[in-house]
Amino acid sequence: MIIRFFKSNTASAFFLLPLIAIAIWVFGFIHPQPLTVNHAMPLYDLLAMPLAKIPWLSTLVALILIVAEAFILNYIVNENEVLIKKTNLTALFYLVFMSNNNSMLDLHPLVFSNLFLLFAFSKIFNSYRKDLAFSQFFDAGLLISIATLFYFPCIVFFPVIGISLIIFRPFNWREWAISFLGVLVPYIFVFTWYFWNNKLHQLFFDKFVFPMVFKRPSFDLPQSFYFLVTVGWLIVILSFGKLFSGLGGGAQKTKKAITLTLWLFLFSILSLFLAPAVSTVYFSLLAIPAAIICSNYFLKQKKELWGEILFLLLMVGIFVDLIATIF
Repeated sequence: MIIRFFKSNTASAFFLLPLIAIAIWVFGFIHPQPLTVNHAMPLYDLLAMPLAKIPWLSTLVALILIVAEAFILNYIVNENEVLIKKTNLTALFYLVFMSNNNSMLDLHPLVFSNLFLLFAFSKIFNSYRKDLAFSQFFDAGLLISIATLFYFPCIVFFPVIGISLIIFRPFNWREWAISFLGVLVPYIFVFTWYFWNNKLHQLFFDKFVFPMVFKRPSFDLPQSFYFLVTVGWLIVILSFGKLFSGLGGGAQKTKKAITLTLWLFLFSILSLFLAPAVSTVYFSLLAIPAAIICSNYFLKQKKELWGEILFLLLMVGIFVDLIATIF
């Protein structure tokens, strides 16, 4: 079964996971979504504009990036002992959460943002018990700042840098100052370019203000989507129960990493209030912490049949919703 297979840390997952991804994303190729680059952040605008007229290519790029991100997240979790043992479940759940309905099967800006957030969180985890972590926190600030240049609501993760310093590090004011400098550097370059080209007003209104103030209205969801949402949130709620019940045990590094993951989940929820539209796409920031939290649940689940049934219901919900949406 799928859960039992991915519970292990075998290299076979490198072959099976892309096959699962293709099985889901074939619907994205059948009915490719046009990219929306109006009022997009500068870096997304720069990369997505050339692909906007080639929907199948943008879908292919998104698929490759999401599979790569799934493996990167899985590596980060295993390498930094975030869970009690090494597993491939994190990659599986990240893929599923990033591909759970038709609107997510395209090259939306969060595909890029999540990549930079993953590298940022990796730097933070790697700072544990280092004598000095100047480079790690400068890089983390820089990477989160770059993520905001693809999707501005990632700005909610700036406080996570400070929270990480409190969780992982003894107080050192230079690490705080250097992380702040890392946040500033990308915006110094962006503001300079827009100022030099006399477009600073465009940057503020078109990129920052307009997407948040003039949100697009809500949309109708197919009945099949409510089943998917019910199963998905049931898994998340059960996962939180298992997480809190076992938070007192485990290695010190694991407890600190799980604490940071909970903060990531909270700030991902807050990002929804800054989203430029009412869309399931903007739940993608939740995919990183939710994948870790759900992996912890299924990894500790002793009743394997129950875990397989839950995951099967989730996959059935995804495929039924995709079929209902397209056909």
